[in-house]
Amino acid sequence: MKAKQTVISAPLIVGCWQLDDRSWTAIPANDVERTIDTYLAWGIAHFDTADIYGRSERLLGQILKDRSDCTLLTKAVFFGSEPTPNQVRGKIENSLRQLQRDCLDCVQVHWHDPQIDFAQTLELLTKFQDEGKIRQLGATNFDVPMLKRALEYAPIATHQVQYSLVDRRVENGMAALCQEFGIGLLPYGPLAGGFLSDKFLSMATPPPESSHARGFYYSSMVAAHGGWPPLQELLHAIAQVARKYELTIAQVALKWVAQQPGVLAPVVGFTQHRQQIEQNVSALKSEIAPADLEFLSERSAQLLQQPGDIYSYERK
Repeated sequence: MKAKQTVISAPLIVGCWQLDDRSWTAIPANDVERTIDTYLAWGIAHFDTADIYGRSERLLGQILKDRSDCTLLTKAVFFGSEPTPNQVRGKIENSLRQLQRDCLDCVQVHWHDPQIDFAQTLELLTKFQDEGKIRQLGATNFDVPMLKRALEYAPIATHQVQYSLVDRRVENGMAALCQEFGIGLLPYGPLAGGFLSDKFLSMATPPPESSHARGFYYSSMVAAHGGWPPLQELLHAIAQVARKYELTIAQVALKWVAQQPGVLAPVVGFTQHRQQIEQNVSALKSEIAPADLEFLSERSAQLLQQPGDIYSYERK
């Protein structure tokens, strides 16, 4: 089954897991609204959330309910046993209600256990798409066998996967599969939870696991790909390129991801820091010579391991 046309029309997507105040420091709703206005002023109007991100869907719905020019991507996340049709319908109706939309721009399916059959669920979501409740279907964290099978049941248009100079598992077959079927890659974690930034350059040992994302997820990710010493060597290589173009390490790392084959738009976490928002936008407009991007690819491959398929160690 061939994918339908994507709803993604911008080079950058704002990831809104950070609005889940159960996992992150709570941001007052007024501050969230002001920050979203900053994103919109910079021309960034694509926001990514999920049904399991606490208040994130509800906040975005309240703030953007009258903004038809904004694209809201959400996720339907399935753990445990196979859901009933009523449970699937309930998820979609709840996201419609929370986001205050008549039609969901994009629903990305996360299916945690590949041993549980997802055919009925994908067929039902495709029916909802035909009924006008969903504009686009996507996947997130499917491995290669799962995505091949999913394409038998649903028109998958995008696939959200972790992808950075640290984690390049997407290149172990997934990127080629997505290009074959015209599926756009939406990389999350392009800055490895912030580790790919000037802040951590020449830091002798990893910092305490003080933030939720870095402690819960990205520290273990760095460890799985080789650990702190090779990450430091990679940071020095990125810094070398960054100095050449008067950019930051984060800007170069973000640009590298955005330039990879099949990438539609990277997903960068919500931040209140105006300078960081500006730098992210500027990074995608910057010009870095292909030879310098290839240099970073080579150094990454030399320094860091890339074991397994998408979401391999996380799923365990």
